[in-house]
Amino acid sequence: MSSTYSPDLRIELIGTGDQAGVWGATTNNNLAYVLEQAVAGYVSVAVSSANQALTYLSGATSVAADNQSVHASLALTTSTGANFAVYAPPASKQYTIYNASSYTATIYNSTVIGNTTAAGTGVAIPAGKTMTVWSDGTNFAQQNTAFIAPALGTPASGTLTNCTGLPVSTGVSGLGSGVATFLATPSSANLAAAVSDETGTGALVFANSPTLVTPALGTPSSGTLTNATGLPISTGVSGLGTGVATFLATPSSANLASAVTDETGTGALVFANSPTLVTPALGTPASGTLTSCTGLPISTGVSGLGSNVATALAVSVGSSGALVTNGGALGTPSSGTLTNATGLPVATGISGLGTGVATFLGTPSSANLAAAVTGETGSGALVFATSPTLVTPALGTPSSGTLTSCTGLPVSTGISGLGTGVATALAVNVGSAGAPVVNGGALGTPSSGTMTNVSGTAASLTAGAAQQLNTTNFSIVESGGKLYFKYGSTAIASLDSSGNFTSLADVTAYGTP
Repeated sequence: MSSTYSPDLRIELIGTGDQAGVWGATTNNNLAYVLEQAVAGYVSVAVSSANQALTYLSGATSVAADNQSVHASLALTTSTGANFAVYAPPASKQYTIYNASSYTATIYNSTVIGNTTAAGTGVAIPAGKTMTVWSDGTNFAQQNTAFIAPALGTPASGTLTNCTGLPVSTGVSGLGSGVATFLATPSSANLAAAVSDETGTGALVFANSPTLVTPALGTPSSGTLTNATGLPISTGVSGLGTGVATFLATPSSANLASAVTDETGTGALVFANSPTLVTPALGTPASGTLTSCTGLPISTGVSGLGSNVATALAVSVGSSGALVTNGGALGTPSSGTLTNATGLPVATGISGLGTGVATFLGTPSSANLAAAVTGETGSGALVFATSPTLVTPALGTPSSGTLTSCTGLPVSTGISGLGTGVATALAVNVGSAGAPVVNGGALGTPSSGTMTNVSGTAASLTAGAAQQLNTTNFSIVESGGKLYFKYGSTAIASLDSSGNFTSLADVTAYGTP
């Protein structure tokens, strides 16, 4: 029966009756290289990739690097230059791992021995830290260690979360004298014993508006005496001017006058909104409203009037030099602007109008306008129409215009810019010698021309560059260097370039055509 292997540590299990005489060596190897390494073994693992499986063999080996997963303690180093992960076989096992690198290492269970696929959750081990972790074959978890009444000594640092029972008297250092006593028994007396710069004695005051019974305030640097009573004016207020305390104690007009140094006038104070002052000497008031005042002399009683205004105010209305009233006579003003004025007669009320302008304004007819205007053109009624009818007007030389529906323009003089002879030709009846030719009209006898693509009948034509000349029954056609004379479609004669003339019939010499 062959050997098998335990599921977690892969210890070689000798089959019954196997390895006679050598089973002791196998057992010793299991003890020395599997069980001992699993309990107390240490191996350094050099990680060279971002994901790397720990080595794991079935059975014993004396080479630690060949069976990294069996060891109890692992030290991890790396050359990746980044965070990395290691994968233990899918077996229950506890490890103490020291991350000797400068990067975070995460340990996972692999799904199959030797691969780098995570079977479940892993545990991250910070750089430079040591952590105990355990596996259930699928997931890794951090091993939590509970210390029972440990002696911590003097830790360099730490966070005491959820800690209880720290004695104030001995468990906290750096407290001032009496502070521990106050913290243990927080009374006003113990607080006063701990504080060295307090003011006053007695119990603490926690009220928002405390009542202090006959306190000695000394000389407060500031404060607001709200609802305070009994302050003596003569001695309780500093900084008052001479006589002010006397006035505050006995507020009479005389005492106020004694306290004030820059008053005006004498007598009792005036508090009325509309006081009656008997023959007061007002001096020169800076401002005031003289309501119901009488007897103010115009010549001297009002300042700031313009030149001659006081004189005009003294003249009776209607007289020369007086102010003008509503409905009064203006006289002859030297200037003015008549805004909203009505009833001004055009004939006499406006000066400087040209001859006939007043007449036109009074009776605005075309004739009256023409009589008033001296630079007009033409005569008759004014034209306001958009398209007026002008009867025999003399237009002169218009700079521009569109003569739509105009008649009677003489060709010889009425159109400028025509070429030589064009006006003469336009005046000749169509069909006559010298007239323009119309489509379908007679050409007459042109002095020259090139008949390109001309067809039809003609009594006499000069062929020019044409290749074919047609009449009603005859035609002359050039082909192959010869001229062919045809009657209808039948060639009846030909003439070559050498002057040889060939005819289908007899040639009559010296006959009459």
